[in-house]
Amino acid sequence: MSRPGRIRSQRRAAPLGVLVAGALVPAIAFGGVWQYADANVPPPTTTTTTTAPPEPAPELVTDLLSYRRHPTPLAEAAAAREAAAALADQEQAVLDLVGEASCVRVVDGETVVLDESPTTPIIPASNQKLLVAAAAIEVLGVDHTFRTELRSVRADGGVIAGNVYVVGGGDPVLRTADVPDPLRYPAFNTTALEPLADQLVALGVTTIQGDVVGDGSRYDDEFRAPDWGDEISVPDASPYDALMVNDGLVNGNYGAVPERAASRVVYDLLIARGITITGSPSSGPAPADPALTTLALVESLPLEDILVEMLHTSDNNTAEMMVKEIGFVATGQGTRQAGLDTMRATFDRWGLPTGALVLSDGSGLSRNNRATCEFLAALVGDAPVSDRLVDVLPAAGRDGTLATTLLDTAADGAMRAKTGTLRDVKALTGEQPGADRRPVSFSVVLNAAGADDPAVFIPLWEAIVELVDAYPVVVRPDVVEFAPR
Repeated sequence: MSRPGRIRSQRRAAPLGVLVAGALVPAIAFGGVWQYADANVPPPTTTTTTTAPPEPAPELVTDLLSYRRHPTPLAEAAAAREAAAALADQEQAVLDLVGEASCVRVVDGETVVLDESPTTPIIPASNQKLLVAAAAIEVLGVDHTFRTELRSVRADGGVIAGNVYVVGGGDPVLRTADVPDPLRYPAFNTTALEPLADQLVALGVTTIQGDVVGDGSRYDDEFRAPDWGDEISVPDASPYDALMVNDGLVNGNYGAVPERAASRVVYDLLIARGITITGSPSSGPAPADPALTTLALVESLPLEDILVEMLHTSDNNTAEMMVKEIGFVATGQGTRQAGLDTMRATFDRWGLPTGALVLSDGSGLSRNNRATCEFLAALVGDAPVSDRLVDVLPAAGRDGTLATTLLDTAADGAMRAKTGTLRDVKALTGEQPGADRRPVSFSVVLNAAGADDPAVFIPLWEAIVELVDAYPVVVRPDVVEFAPR
């Protein structure tokens, strides 16, 4: 019984081995076919580019803790030292030309670029006119004008029964066309006097039954600063007054009393136009008579134009009359002292360094005037009116007293400044663009024997021009020079 069962088990095991063997045979065969096919496929064609490796950088020998590991600060410090050395060389070139009893200041805003005896009181010569111009801009205003009038009773049937008064209003540039200005720098922006006579003719006036009276009573009768000395004479500065025509020149001579000389000029103009005058030229104040009226008048150009004339030609009479006008407008007193006191008070109010300032006149002809380069540089650079003041100054190489000076230098057409000259005195104060084109203020005043000799002052002026033109000196940092090695 047991046999049949054993036989059944053997029969079940035989087919499983056959199946496994049967499965392996095709797999082996398929693998062989695949290997055969793969072996007969040609390998793909490829292009290979070979790049050579970069040359190895040289090994840095700079210590890790060296400052060279941070080269920018080193380069900047070296550039700053080089710039400072270059500026010092420029400054020394100026200082080598400045002697004792002289001063220099060059200033950029609040930065003092160069100083030599900046607080030493020196004689400023015609740089004094800068003070007058600055105060006039403040006290009078740039639109201020000077009026000259003809006053009398009204004409009746063409006849004026009484005197005609020529009332001066302080116009310093009243002129007639027939009298050329004999000065080296002739006046311009002048006020023509002829229209005064023409207006009287236009009113139908044919006869004046009286005198032609010049009235200069707006100012006092001090016609000359008391401390000028014998070296100052006409035409450097004529006798001046509130009524003055042609700088007081009449018939080829300078009149001792300006208002009387002016009345003579007006008298001649009226006669030349056919008006009959029974009296003669004379002088005196017009009476406070309500019957008197203004029949004719001429008015100057605005103050700004008059200051251009004064500073370009260094007009001494204009400066002295301007001082008195400042006094008249500020205090009602047309005197030199009232004007000078008003000027000082103005500068004090502005906070300028006036400790060493001595004011004796307006023109700068007096050797008793004193100023400092510190004050003068501040006047053109820091005063409230500095911009307007610089605008009315002559340009180097272009006009006025600087027309032929500093040609073909960096100052030519760029510097605006005022000159000053007396025996043994030479001054220059103004403004010039620096290397970055911002304005740099300066003042240089020489007080020494021979200072007014061009061989002495021109090299100094040129050295200052070069200093300002190079300022601020800029040297670009060379970082590569200080990089690690």
